[in-house]
Amino acid sequence: MPASLPDFIAIGPPRTGTTWLHGVLYHRACLPEGVKETRFFDKFYSRGLDWYRGHFKGCSGDRPVGEISPTYFRWETARERIFKDLGACKIVCTLREPVSRAYSQYRQLHTLGMARGGFEKEVISNEMLFEFTRYGFHLRAWYERFGRERVGVFLYDDLKANEQRFVDEVCRFVGAPSLMLTPEVTRFLDRNEVAHGSRSQLLAYNGRRLMYWLQEHHAYRLSGKLERLGFWRYCFGRGASFPPLDAAVEARLRERFRPEVEAVEELTGRDLSGWKVSSAQRAERVAAML
Repeated sequence: MPASLPDFIAIGPPRTGTTWLHGVLYHRACLPEGVKETRFFDKFYSRGLDWYRGHFKGCSGDRPVGEISPTYFRWETARERIFKDLGACKIVCTLREPVSRAYSQYRQLHTLGMARGGFEKEVISNEMLFEFTRYGFHLRAWYERFGRERVGVFLYDDLKANEQRFVDEVCRFVGAPSLMLTPEVTRFLDRNEVAHGSRSQLLAYNGRRLMYWLQEHHAYRLSGKLERLGFWRYCFGRGASFPPLDAAVEARLRERFRPEVEAVEELTGRDLSGWKVSSAQRAERVAAML
């Protein structure tokens, strides 16, 4: 019996709780063996559909099959390939307040040797950072290609406000039984925020190349062993701590991203006014409600 292909794809974008979501769905869906993100539809498509199927060979059919690959969100090519090969699948899109998301991804890219300038400069000039924050533009394209009924949008704000309800809604959408978030379960769920930069950009660059090579050749056990030995931390960490986001930079970027936020409001019907004010103002609003 040939391996199954996904019933759903979680497309991200990055730094919107996808690692946490992977931990939840690991218990309720059949996810790729040995790796969180196959990167098939944007990076390894030339390997062929059989290479992709090989990630799901252990799926028995009693659980929905899925993948979480946050890099797919921004790529038209990935979107068209998913539609061609998995046309009936559901799309899970998680969104987070854009400035916080971008700063979180900037820190991650810095550790991987993929961002070297300051945050404000990088978020404008680094295509990867900028494109992933074009929420309205890309979400509209996913809606148009797959239809609104097959694209579920889930907000990071809702995850922070009520984790169990967030899990219930995602599981219902993908057709999986919900998972009760007991203390034993939640202690293994990771938000995966990056606190320190890379000590050596050259080492981070070469480490990233090795990581991708191992992934392309399905050497997931070796990659996992290197992680347990601390090799990836040695390549990507040990640098200085990232400072808090500068308030003036935050304000300028918030205005820059406002049209994208308003486009998401129009597309989803959700009130995202909290995404248009500063972190301090949001904290004041929360305190006033208590």
